[in-house]
Formats: sequence, C-alpha cells, structure tokens
Amino acid sequence: MRLAQSVVAIALGGAALLSPLSVPAQLFGESQETRALRAQAAQMSELQARIDTLGTRIDRIEATVRGQLELQLRVDQLMQELARLRGSLEEQANELANTQRKQIEIQNSIEARLQRLEPVAVEINGRSVKVDPSERRRFEAASALFTAKEYRSAQVALAGFITDFADSPYLAQAFFELGVSQYFLKDFKSSSENLMTLLARFPESPKMPEALLTLASAQTELNDRRAARRTLELLLSRFPDSAVSGLARERLQGLPPAPTGR
Repeated sequence: MRLAQSVVAIALGGAALLSPLSVPAQLFGESQETRALRAQAAQMSELQARIDTLGTRIDRIEATVRGQLELQLRVDQLMQELARLRGSLEEQANELANTQRKQIEIQNSIEARLQRLEPVAVEINGRSVKVDPSERRRFEAASALFTAKEYRSAQVALAGFITDFADSPYLAQAFFELGVSQYFLKDFKSSSENLMTLLARFPESPKMPEALLTLASAQTELNDRRAARRTLELLLSRFPDSAVSGLARERLQGLPPAPTGR
C-alpha cells in the first residue's frame, strides 16, 4: 500500500507540471517536450491503475492471510480443547473402570456371602440332605475334635451343637459322639443318658451297634449290670452280624442273667 501511495504522489506531481504547459500548447502547438510529458502522464496513469489493482490484490492477500492466521489460531485453540477433553475422557474412563471393578468385587462378595448362607447338599449315612453352611461347619469342627480324641473339647462343642441345631440331620451322629466322649471322660451317667436318647430317637442309626456296646459299658461302670446285660442282648438280637457282636458276646458272658419275668 505504501508503494501505491508513492506512485499516486508522482502522478499528481506530473499533472501539476502539465497544467502550466496546456495554455501555451493551445496557442503555439505542442512541443516535443509536451508530447513526451503527456505520454509520460499516460504511462503514469496506466501505472497508477496497475498499482491500484495490485493494491487491491495485496489487500485481498492480507485479508486472506489474516483469515488464515485467525483460522490457525482457532485450530490451535480447538486442538488444545480437544486435548483437554481427551484428558477428561481418560480420567472418566479410569473412574468408570474403577467403579465397575469395585461393583464386581462387591457383587462377588455378596454372592460369596449368600453362598455361605444357602443350604448345601451333604451325604449323611448314605442319604443326600441339605444343611445350612454354618450348621455343617459347626458339626465338622466338633466331630474333628472327637476324631482327634480331644474328648473334653469335643464334649463342649457337641453339646453346643445339639442345643443350637435341635433338628439337624447330624443330630444322631452328634449324640453318638457326645455319649462316647463322655464315656472316655468317665462321665458314665451323662454318657448313658445321651446314648439312651440316641436309641430312643434314632433307632436306625448306623452307629447303633457301637452305641449299644458303649451304653452297656457305661451301665456296667455305673454298676447296673442287669441293664448292661439287656443292652448287650438287644445289640445281639438286632445286629447279630455287626462288627462288635463278638465283643458283645464276650462281655455278656461276664454279666448276671436278667431277672425272670422282666
């Protein structure tokens, strides 16, 4: 634009020079210098038009450049905003993943707790039955003490189990193990009572032959030999081929006969 302004100034100067010469040229005719100036002025006018055109083009280019710069600035701003949004999206994705992981952990924990509360199928004396998980754990813990011959601890655990789970499918086994534990602890009265309960409530228990043999032994220790004889005779009549029948016969030989009519 400065170039265009300079050219305009030159053209105006040339016009000023031509003005004083116009009058003499009308009176005496144009001189060679006048014609040269006129030709120069025409060239200057043409040059001015070209300069104007060039100036317009320059203005357009400048406007385009400014637009491109503004566009680039806007693009940079959008890129920064995009980067910020991506960072925010990644944070949200991480938070979502953490939340989902926690939800899965909570769900698994709840399911595990529910499984511990749901009845489980177990086999007791050849029968498949369902028991509460806590019931199963309590009995297995108590029975493990009996198996380990820790009879005093087993007595406490088994008695507690019988009280807390009065309708348990494990009850017959619990009474048997409790009675045997008490026998080895020399609590013959309690042993006799619990084994009699087993006989009355669960006469078909697979443990009945052993229970009757132990009951007879407890009755013998209580000096009730006649009761012991009746118990051994019951054992042999109901379970003549049991694993303890031979021992029952041997013990029966050392006991007095039962009273007649009883």
